[in-house]
Amino acid sequence: MHWKLPERVRHLLLADTPSMSRAERLRSAFGASLAIAVCAWSLVLIPASAYWLMAPVGASVVVLFALSQSPLAQPWPVLGAYVSATASALVGMSLVAHPFASAALAVGLTVWLMARFNCIHPPGGALALMLVHEYHGVQVNLPHLLALITANVLCLLAAALIINNVVLRRRYPHRAESPLLNRHQTTDEVPLNRSGLNHADLAHAVRKLGSFVDVKSNDLVQLYNEASAHAFDRHMGQTCCDIMSKDVVTVAFATDLDEAWSLLRRHKIKTLPVVDKFGRLVGILSVADYLRQLDDVTAAGLAVTLQGLLRRTPGDYSSKAEVVGQIMTPSVICVSPQTPLSDLVQQLSLHGLHHMPVVDGARRVVGMVTHSDVTAALYRRLLAYRLDA
Repeated sequence: MHWKLPERVRHLLLADTPSMSRAERLRSAFGASLAIAVCAWSLVLIPASAYWLMAPVGASVVVLFALSQSPLAQPWPVLGAYVSATASALVGMSLVAHPFASAALAVGLTVWLMARFNCIHPPGGALALMLVHEYHGVQVNLPHLLALITANVLCLLAAALIINNVVLRRRYPHRAESPLLNRHQTTDEVPLNRSGLNHADLAHAVRKLGSFVDVKSNDLVQLYNEASAHAFDRHMGQTCCDIMSKDVVTVAFATDLDEAWSLLRRHKIKTLPVVDKFGRLVGILSVADYLRQLDDVTAAGLAVTLQGLLRRTPGDYSSKAEVVGQIMTPSVICVSPQTPLSDLVQQLSLHGLHHMPVVDGARRVVGMVTHSDVTAALYRRLLAYRLDA
C-alpha cells in the first residue's frame, strides 16, 4: 500500500514549477562546484592578502548557475545586493547595541534597499546577517572588510561570466531578445505584436499583483507566445506539408533575365526559387530583385530601363546583369515540410515575407507556401470549428 500526501497538502508543500532536466541539473551542479573552486583559489592567490571565501557566495552560486536566466542572477542584482547588505550591516551595528536587534534591522534594511533599487538577490540577506554576527561589538577594520567583500563579488561575477559562457555554453548575462522592428519603417507595431499579450498588459498585471515576479518581462512574453503557438498547433494539427503548393516553378542560376521575367508574368507569381542541377535551393528571385537593378524607377523611365535590363547583350561581355544568378538574393529563409503552421506564420510575419520555399533535408525545393495558403488553411479550420459547434 502506497501512502500519498493529500492533494491540498501537496499543493501547500510542493512547488508547482517545472523541474529541470537531468542534463541541466548536472550542468548547474558542475558549474556551481567549479565556481566555488575558482573563487576560493583566486582569493587565496591574491598577493599580500588575507582574503577568504565568504559563506553567502555559496548561496549566490546556486542562483547564478541553477537560475542563470532569472532576474535574481544578473550582475546588477548580485552587485547591488552585496553593496546593500554591507551598508545595512554597518548601519545596523552603529545604531543598535543589541546584536539580535541589530541583525533584524540590517536584514530588513537590506531587503528594502534591494527592492528599492531593483537588485533583489537573496544571498544579500545572508551577507547582512553574517556581518552583524561576525563584527558586532568589535573593532571593524573597514578598509579590509570592504576589500574582502569586493574581492568576493568580483571573483564570483568573473567566475559566473566565464563558466556560464565558455564552459556551460550558456548566455550570461541573460539578454532579452531584440525587439521586433517594423521593416516598413513606420510607427506601427509588427503584426505579431498588434494582438495578444504585450508589455503594457504585463505591467498592469504586475501592478495588480503587487509583488515581485521572478521572471523578466521579455521572457514572460516569449513564454506566453511559445505556449500560445503550441496550443495553436495542437488545435490546428497542420504543417507546411499540408498546405504548400507542390508544383513549384523554379529557375536555374544561368536562366536569362527575360526568361525568368516571363515566368513571373505567365504564372502571376512574385518569386522564383533558384536551384542547382540537383534541385537544391541556392537563392530566390523576386520582382524586387529586378527593381534594385534599375536606376530610374519613375513612371516614365521604368518601362525603358526594365526593357534594357531584360534585353540580352550581344557578344561575350556585358556591363549589366544578364542571368538570374547575378541579381538573385542568395540568402533565403525557408522552412521544412514538418514545420508547424504556427512557426510558419511567425516567420512570415517576422521577416515581412509573402512567399517561403519549403525544402527537404537535402535542401531540395519540394514546395512553396504563401500568405494565401495560410489564410485558406485558417479559414477552413475556423469553418470546421463553426460547423462542429
